[in-house]
Amino acid sequence: MLSRDERRSPERSVQLAASLFLTIGLILQVWRIWTLNATYDQGLFLQEIWSGHLGRPFESTLASQLSTPVLVHGTALPGLGYFHLGQHFTPLLMVWLPLVMLLGVWSLPLVQVGLLTAGGLVLHQLARVDLPPRLAAWITCSYFAAGIVIGPALENFHDLCAIPVLSFGLLLGIRRNIPWLYGLCALLLPFVREDVGLLSFSFGLWMMVRCHRGWRWAGLGLCLYSALMVVLITNVWMPLFGSEVADRFMEERFGQFLAAQNGRGSTLDVLRAMASQPLLLLQELLQPIGPSLRFLITLWLPLAFLPAAALDGWLLMAGPLFVALSSQGGNALAVSLRFVLYLVPGVFAGGILWWARHPHLFHERWLKRLWRTALVLSVLFTITGNPHRSLSALIPDSVQPWVYVSPWRQLQRGWETRELLRSIPPEASVAAETHLVPLLAERRVLLRFPESSAYTDDQKQKQPAQWVVSQPGFNADYAPAFRRNGAWVRRSQAQIKMLLADGSYRVHRCDQRGIVLRHQSVPSTSSDELSLSEGDICVNAQFAQAFSQMQQRGDASAPAE
Repeated sequence: MLSRDERRSPERSVQLAASLFLTIGLILQVWRIWTLNATYDQGLFLQEIWSGHLGRPFESTLASQLSTPVLVHGTALPGLGYFHLGQHFTPLLMVWLPLVMLLGVWSLPLVQVGLLTAGGLVLHQLARVDLPPRLAAWITCSYFAAGIVIGPALENFHDLCAIPVLSFGLLLGIRRNIPWLYGLCALLLPFVREDVGLLSFSFGLWMMVRCHRGWRWAGLGLCLYSALMVVLITNVWMPLFGSEVADRFMEERFGQFLAAQNGRGSTLDVLRAMASQPLLLLQELLQPIGPSLRFLITLWLPLAFLPAAALDGWLLMAGPLFVALSSQGGNALAVSLRFVLYLVPGVFAGGILWWARHPHLFHERWLKRLWRTALVLSVLFTITGNPHRSLSALIPDSVQPWVYVSPWRQLQRGWETRELLRSIPPEASVAAETHLVPLLAERRVLLRFPESSAYTDDQKQKQPAQWVVSQPGFNADYAPAFRRNGAWVRRSQAQIKMLLADGSYRVHRCDQRGIVLRHQSVPSTSSDELSLSEGDICVNAQFAQAFSQMQQRGDASAPAE
């Protein structure tokens, strides 16, 4: 039995917070995957890592659907031979290949939640260097209660989940004067993703301004290394795999600065354009004022705002914050998405450094009360926001119009879907709707339907997907509140009718669980396969039921029966 003092010890509090974060995070991630609330990126990253065991790491037909020729120009089909490195340079992901081969679709939640939990534990070690044990524990518990950490932990898998553990490890190497730890983390950070070099550049800037002389030269070296890596990766290495940086990402994020170049350009072009348009840059940094202020308030809320008064936190996140404020698009200031992880190290490491200079304030009751209130608000705002539909068993997906699927129905839907997919061979090529992608991603060819039902093979020849899967009822459940779900029902109906009309596909399975089409080139292995007339009748009935459901629940865009 633990004594009362042991139960109240700071170390015990940190262990409890980390255990709760890890356990609840894994449970919710497993729930998302089972109930089909995990979507495209979950499958995309699984497929590109899984491809490593074939000797083709980062190859992904799902990523190919997001390439410039397919998504932007519409001049090509998705195909084999496309590597996701053209969109995001993430070589460290291959570390997880053995785990993916062992656990399959369940591996990536373990990686994501596990790395973010490890980041909190390294943060605790960092805090203990400068702070008394109880204050260090408060900082760490604030990390585990922060919406800017919880949100990304519950998202579809992403490459940025390694940022906290490497960032706090780098800073721990500095504070404890462990050069090898600093050097290892500094070396690896730019290989998490191409733009993480902006974060390590900010660390170098902080080192030059705030560290003692011995580390200032290391800070200069880190700035030079980070800048060189960003330039090399985005201007030399990534263009070897695709043109997405110049043709897509720069326009999506910084097109306002590249108007003279029709929105196209490299990272260097964007920097030159910003420097030549200082008034536009200032306007982008300051506007819109409301969303920017809410973004900054949410960042500092877990630490009760006080560390925001110091310089350290702002220096540590200078690069990523500059990008977030100067970018266009709704994702730039979204506090529950992966991108906010660029700022998490600056917030919490900055908090440690502020408290190191004001430790006496921790004994003030009013401040502890303020901090507790801020933590409660952070958790409440996160829960009520239902990040990434992780809490849809308890919270409606939409209130007006009302969209809620009961937990029992979600569990049942997960089981029925797996039964529906059981007849599809594991090596077959498949086109499936977005919510089905994570369950089918361990194969070379997987396409998002209805966007695509054909691809190009290794010889660049057009090939049809051997299997097509659609669940009109699933999307109809969400169509009243989410337009794209209604659009998917209509587009899936049109595509399936076309595929059946030209005789290239047969209805393999069709019932309340969904529709599975088999290409005629694939021999039938089921005696229960529907005849042509039965298949047409069943498909029409399933879509008619979906449209009727959409109309009854208030989707005015659903066609009349």
